[in-house]
Amino acid sequence: MAVTAHFPDYISVGPGTPTGTFLRKFWQPVYESARLGAGRAVPLRIMGEDFTLYRGQSRKAFVVDSRCAHRGALLSIGRVEGDTLACLYHGWTYDGSGQCIAQPPEKRSFASTVRIRSYPAQEYLGFVFAYLGEGEPPHFPRILAAEGDGLLEVRESRRPYPFFSQLENSVDEVHFNFTHRQSTFSDVGLNDEIPEIDCKETEYGLIRYGKRTEATRVSHILMPNCLYSKVHDELLGWTEHLSWRVPIDDCTHSSFVAKKSSLVGEGIEEYQKKKEEARALLATLESSDKVADRVLRGELHIDDLPHRPDLVMIQDLVVLRSQGPRPAREKDQLGASDKQIRLLRQMFTRELVAQTENRSMKQWRVPPGLTTSTGLED
Repeated sequence: MAVTAHFPDYISVGPGTPTGTFLRKFWQPVYESARLGAGRAVPLRIMGEDFTLYRGQSRKAFVVDSRCAHRGALLSIGRVEGDTLACLYHGWTYDGSGQCIAQPPEKRSFASTVRIRSYPAQEYLGFVFAYLGEGEPPHFPRILAAEGDGLLEVRESRRPYPFFSQLENSVDEVHFNFTHRQSTFSDVGLNDEIPEIDCKETEYGLIRYGKRTEATRVSHILMPNCLYSKVHDELLGWTEHLSWRVPIDDCTHSSFVAKKSSLVGEGIEEYQKKKEEARALLATLESSDKVADRVLRGELHIDDLPHRPDLVMIQDLVVLRSQGPRPAREKDQLGASDKQIRLLRQMFTRELVAQTENRSMKQWRVPPGLTTSTGLED
């Protein structure tokens, strides 16, 4: 698939596509660490490609090919034995490097000649990360402000639209005033006035500014697909918020969110109690996806919805799904308030064109001391 300097295909992410190849040059979160117990294997679908993730008895996580080299059975249904993975079909066994080390039915084993692909994996901020590209992985980025004391919460949610739609939404400071007019953002002054927009390219991606009369919101895009910002939580106040938008396929992605607050000690127990009450309330309500369906069918309007813990997510679901599964971005008519989106597209386009033409690409580096601000923190 060709890339032109005018408008590349940001949506296609499968193996060999320009955007898919670019995303594979970076570490990507692929699973919540707490959900992967020792001795468990699970299937993964990331960027239109299938993998197997498993955790050995040593607690180390491994990512390998989805299928056994013998006759193609899914390895995710296999048995984890120590730090190895045995195929359920005939017991062919692989270590974490993808090397076949045993073929029980074979009298003359040829295991040493069989290898499946494996991928570097490590855990950080409550997620398993994997490097799915070619060659040696880049330096693993860290954000010190999200580490250390305090409460770390993580979640993964599936979003039924392309990752780039969500990434552009992440960089869009103005939509708070309209999409989220009725939300908790009103309580903290983020949509009292339309902000003055500015941004610039950095060594790690993009820094964006949303200047309001009383404060300037400062947040970042860490190339290629991570938003780092401060987000206000009804129960926690301002939190450090990292959100990676990782494609499942061309038209679906997972949002991996790590949220770090300063809460410690007895405050955590009280917070967990309130959070459980919010979960119980959500369990009695129609799902966010079904509510979004009803809004898009014209049965409801977004302003008719009562307050609920997932209201902001529903608001984003409605506007981003309304753009369709493959938005025709070349038809967009961008204005001055789209400065941040324009810069993000320029950066992606430049890198994709350089990649296609086999020219040097920028080496992105995330400084560990990176911080965010809203100017409104308590």
